[in-house]
Amino acid sequence: MAAEAAPAAAPPPTAEERELSFVNARGERLAAVLVDTESQDLVVLCHGYTANMNNCQFPLLAQRLAEAGMSSLRFDHPCATYSTSERQGPFVMGNHEEEAQDMADAVAFAEQQLGKRVVCLLGHSKGGINVVLFAARFPSRVPKLVNLAGRFKCRDGTLQRFGADILQRLEAGPVVRKEAWGEWTMTLEDVMKRVNMDMEGLARSIPPATRMLCLHGTADKTIPWEESKECASLVPSAELQLIEGADHNFNGQAAGEEMARRVVAFVLS
Repeated sequence: MAAEAAPAAAPPPTAEERELSFVNARGERLAAVLVDTESQDLVVLCHGYTANMNNCQFPLLAQRLAEAGMSSLRFDHPCATYSTSERQGPFVMGNHEEEAQDMADAVAFAEQQLGKRVVCLLGHSKGGINVVLFAARFPSRVPKLVNLAGRFKCRDGTLQRFGADILQRLEAGPVVRKEAWGEWTMTLEDVMKRVNMDMEGLARSIPPATRMLCLHGTADKTIPWEESKECASLVPSAELQLIEGADHNFNGQAAGEEMARRVVAFVLS
């Protein structure tokens, strides 16, 4: 008797990608991209400092989530670079409370306007700080979190990026910085909001019911992977995973695919 043919593999879920926007609590309209599958489950993706929603392999990650049947929403904070999101006031870097609120606004938009169920919130780099802050400010709002190459030692990171004497320089007055994407003015008040972040206290306050994946590349020269290790050690239900040889933005096909694979596996677990 001939062997019975194996059942045909199910085709990958269809997904529609479209640009849209939503208004945050401060009245700023934020640009966003929805990748919509037939599933109601959705992952929100949040970028980091001097970045936007198309950095850090987010389009690839959205594609892999869609192939696994998951919808995703990625958006630009008001201080995103090369973005059409509205911003009230100057570019700043210590606006973590505001960006954590943007995350909450994105979750509410996905649930109330798109009819989705947000099952995971991901933040990269500065967004990793904001994910921890979000979990502390809005406990149990989202069941799973991904801290992707996130900063944890905010003071050390600030001094590393801008110079060990930056606080003394700012005490003498604002410092104008010229970047590839534009010019902005650094102030002591703004920087101290970042420097004074109590990351240990915030991490310890996250409820045990909230699961967190701390995912980091071992070749990250922007934020050492040990910062994710420390975060994972303090969040009650967190796990640390490292991707050997990956840099801060998971550049390259292999690193991007491995990052996406780990995130998708965590979301589906």
